[in-house]
Amino acid sequence: MEKQTILMASGLMMMMLILSATTTKAYLCQAALKALLPCRPFLTGSNPPAPSDSCCLGAHEVLDKATSSQDINSLCACFKNAVAQDGINSDRAEQLPNLCKVKVPFPIKPDVNCNK
Repeated sequence: MEKQTILMASGLMMMMLILSATTTKAYLCQAALKALLPCRPFLTGSNPPAPSDSCCLGAHEVLDKATSSQDINSLCACFKNAVAQDGINSDRAEQLPNLCKVKVPFPIKPDVNCNK
């Protein structure tokens, strides 16, 4: 009986750790997309303006918060999914880091492999 309780407690702890990591990834993605909202006119317009100062500031803030390789992978997946959405011009999304002078450790493309 005691052995079964220990196994069940260990299983619950593992589930909590997994859920915690998933929640952190979701929060990081939501925060990143929110910070990049000022970039929307550049990313979606048919004759867009250059990225605004607030857009570039958001891009810098997002990457400053990515402090681990897990954060980088999470952002990669987040951006990959965002670029794949209708209305986002993937060529402009790929240009954004260069225009904002931000170093991004992965290409912003809908077909990027984030596990490399």
